[in-house]
Amino acid sequence: MNRISSAMQVQESSVVACVGSLYQAAYDPVSWPDAIESLRELFNGSKACLVRTGPERGPGDLIAPNNDPAFQDRYIAEFAGEPNIVESAIARAPVGTAYSDLDFIGRETLRTSRLWNEWMAPQDMYGGLTCKLITSRQSSWFFDVQRGRNQTAFDAAELELLNMVSPHLARAVEIGRQAGLAKLVSSSLSHLPFAVLAVDAQLRVLARNEAAEQILSDQDAGLFLRRGVLMTADPRYDARLRQLVAESCAARANALPGLGGDLLIAPGPEVNDPATLAISIGPSMGHDIPSIALEPCAVVIVRRISQDMPSGFAETIARLFDLTPQEARVAANLAGGHPLKETADRIGIRMSTARSHLIRVFYKTGTSQQSQLVAMLKNVQATLPR
Repeated sequence: MNRISSAMQVQESSVVACVGSLYQAAYDPVSWPDAIESLRELFNGSKACLVRTGPERGPGDLIAPNNDPAFQDRYIAEFAGEPNIVESAIARAPVGTAYSDLDFIGRETLRTSRLWNEWMAPQDMYGGLTCKLITSRQSSWFFDVQRGRNQTAFDAAELELLNMVSPHLARAVEIGRQAGLAKLVSSSLSHLPFAVLAVDAQLRVLARNEAAEQILSDQDAGLFLRRGVLMTADPRYDARLRQLVAESCAARANALPGLGGDLLIAPGPEVNDPATLAISIGPSMGHDIPSIALEPCAVVIVRRISQDMPSGFAETIARLFDLTPQEARVAANLAGGHPLKETADRIGIRMSTARSHLIRVFYKTGTSQQSQLVAMLKNVQATLPR
């Protein structure tokens, strides 16, 4: 008996189908409720949810497809704005390890809390399994599945199953975060501000958007097609790319796919306009995503990371942060890797004037030092077409 079937008395095909739904949701956000529901069914739970903790919480940060909407709104209104016993436990839990809330928090501690009595128990949530998936700055994402009053408690085998599935859930959440902004404003791969390709296990390109066409046609980019096969200019990168894609395409014969991964392709010293390519690779097992082939394939997301700002960048950040034209030029030059003294010389202003502009830029962008400002502007740059 293999590891999937020994971890819990479920069909292997059910586990694979569930993992497939997670990766479909990563690229198609409207599918997240269905993906979480498939996890609830896999674990025979009464409730299941995917939650983001952190600042500026809203209804979209709690995905719980079978929750009573009134209870869900109440959670955001009453419990999400201040620490509660479950989220405090999640804060101290290690990333990537599943645990039983009754064991980790303590049965009596949990069941005497206001959260359990006023929110969990009325929804038939009497004991669950939880896993903190990823963290980013002040935010964390966690998955929780509960069983009801008349159900048997989760056992060690079911905890093992969650430990097996949770890396795929974490990877799907991370991929969804990377593509989330573009997905919110676009329903077509052709409109994404970064390159997206679908490739099979042999790196044959099955579909690509316009941004991918631009990168592949750039001889200095370091990524190109040869007879329809995706390749890099360096054998070391080729080997890593092939490995990640092959693992991501391994969803066949009831086998779970690999998690995918990330790759940086640095340009050679002879390139005049160096731009590192940041590549994220993950499985695609959904059949309803536009331009994705039916056979197992990987989705490859490519972004340029360059010191050079795209055309019109100063005007863009001026609109975003209400900067004056001069303030925007100072900020854009700093984001382009130029020290403040060089920035002042390039613009033709005094160093004292450049410092005054920088102080106002800090205030308007909510930053307090150049490294924070540059990091913020680089994030803005990543969402813009090159």
